[in-house]
Amino acid sequence: MLAALRILGRLAGIFVLALGAGAVQAQEPLKQEDTFLRIKIDQRDVRLEALIVRPETAQGRLPLALITHGKSSSSISMGDLRASSYATVARDFARRGWLAAVVMRRGFGQSDGPYPSSTSCANLDLAPVFGSDAIELEGALQALQKRDDVDPTRAIAVGESAGGAAVLALARRKPAGLRGVINVAGGLNIDNCVDKSRDALVGTVKSLQQPGAAPQLWIYAKNDELFPPALVDRMRGAALDAGGNVRFVELPEIKPRGHLIFRHGQARLTWLQEVDSSLRAWQLPTWSPARARQHFAKLGLTSRSDTFERYFAAPGEKAMALSRQRKHFRYIFGALTLDSAKEGALRECAKAAQDCVVAFENDQIVLRD
Repeated sequence: MLAALRILGRLAGIFVLALGAGAVQAQEPLKQEDTFLRIKIDQRDVRLEALIVRPETAQGRLPLALITHGKSSSSISMGDLRASSYATVARDFARRGWLAAVVMRRGFGQSDGPYPSSTSCANLDLAPVFGSDAIELEGALQALQKRDDVDPTRAIAVGESAGGAAVLALARRKPAGLRGVINVAGGLNIDNCVDKSRDALVGTVKSLQQPGAAPQLWIYAKNDELFPPALVDRMRGAALDAGGNVRFVELPEIKPRGHLIFRHGQARLTWLQEVDSSLRAWQLPTWSPARARQHFAKLGLTSRSDTFERYFAAPGEKAMALSRQRKHFRYIFGALTLDSAKEGALRECAKAAQDCVVAFENDQIVLRD
């Protein structure tokens, strides 16, 4: 299937330049804010590092996407992680009309410590680990819902790896306004205790299901080295048996590591489209296919409208170059900078036409009539 995706990319004019793990701020109307959230846990004040990205010109209250991270086995790596590491993902949600908030849990980045719960092969009770994460995320959710630019009735939670399991635990708590959770490569791996920890993970995921809780989208790669398909099938079966509302998507093999799909450029192209499908099913905002078709018609294009639409689902930083004479376009996504995306799109377009100009910078049309 990955080979098919590569062929499709060549036919459609899609080219990935980078993994998108550390993009700089693009030249578009997005407002980015480095901040801290203050929440209470056990009657004590706790400060959590956060990054907030929103459409700068949006009016009124925006839906909220709460984004949280995974967990490294190294305490040093946990401290080195920053909310800005997830700016690319936050910007992709902001382009879809969301206020996206990356939240670092306790013990990570510049958030207060220590890491609240731990487990080992001698003590494989994972419920307290995910439970404490969920308490923090609920506190962050409630703090964000008090903002004047947030619609408290429309929120989702998105988590990677251990953060994916954390958002499942958050859903179990049924916080007000939570409309869906997105679990990307979610779970917790215990070194030197693989078989027992996997059994414990399956049981814990089953215990996290709650009738009437928010629907779940699960996304895993076929070659996830921490959570392989057989384990994911067990987890999903346990969740469904417990009444969980789970939609499951398996991505093809991702190189170099299947577990690192959250910020991987090619993987984001695929999983963001799946997120769009779930957002529409949950009656929540995302990019508009009708708007894409209007642009397609306005630019005088006559073929490959489905490929044109996929541009709006693709991750940033991205740009599209167009030849009106040849009715031909090419685009780049997942670049480290907008400038490199524009340069790449123009270079690829110029292979087939001499009048290529930049038509879109990320989701903003820049071509003049």
